[in-house]
Amino acid sequence: MQNTTSYLKAEIRAGARRRRQRLKRAAACVVCLLLLFFFGGIFYRAYFTPVAYIDFDVNPSVELLVNRFGKVIASHAYNDEGQEILKYIDVAYISYREAVGRLLTAMGQEGYFREDALLCVTLQTDEAGREGDMLKVLQQAVAQSCREQGCVIPSDVYAVTKEVKHCATEKQLSPAKYLAIAELIEIDPEADFEACREHSVYELREMAGRGCGWQEGEKEHGEPTSQPNQEEVEDKTNQQGKEITGEPAGKGNSHGHGHHHE
Repeated sequence: MQNTTSYLKAEIRAGARRRRQRLKRAAACVVCLLLLFFFGGIFYRAYFTPVAYIDFDVNPSVELLVNRFGKVIASHAYNDEGQEILKYIDVAYISYREAVGRLLTAMGQEGYFREDALLCVTLQTDEAGREGDMLKVLQQAVAQSCREQGCVIPSDVYAVTKEVKHCATEKQLSPAKYLAIAELIEIDPEADFEACREHSVYELREMAGRGCGWQEGEKEHGEPTSQPNQEEVEDKTNQQGKEITGEPAGKGNSHGHGHHHE
């Protein structure tokens, strides 16, 4: 009888220990799941939160949204030409440098890199260190793409402020085109964003540089112009950059800074 009683007590204690162990394991699993959801949520938010916006405008107008890991998490076209370009290239979840290369290659293959064109690449980010590094990468990517495709096109790579990016987004324009139209409106108040949005940045800057106003420029839009040689194109582009900033290219202004011409 005594042996039976001892056995039963031992079994009860062992059962209690097993229950405590199961509870501990269950609690540990719950904690692990909570940590997984917590850190997973943090990573998800960090990965899918844009910290930089890269905009391209050479007629196709395209925007790339970049996360803190340098990956493209979304792309957006401002016009039909941009939509056509994005149909044939995949830039999702790859490094922004690779995405820029693919985008520029596609634009070149479609014939948008001409001597009478201007490639504008703008960057907006709130982090100063990131801005400098990304501008260098963008400048190098543009130069490399032109070398690989054997083309020569005036280019302007620079950073813009958060305010300019916000205003451009509200107008559904790239920052470069927004600034070009704003400059033209200062010269000709009859111009407006909607009427000018189909013009290229090159054409808009040319109108502003000549002071001819948008209506006269509208008459010339779409008609062939004499093909300038490369020196004339570069001189005109540099001059227009100075007119927009009010300073020598590279000094920047209150809207955009870090201009770069090639």
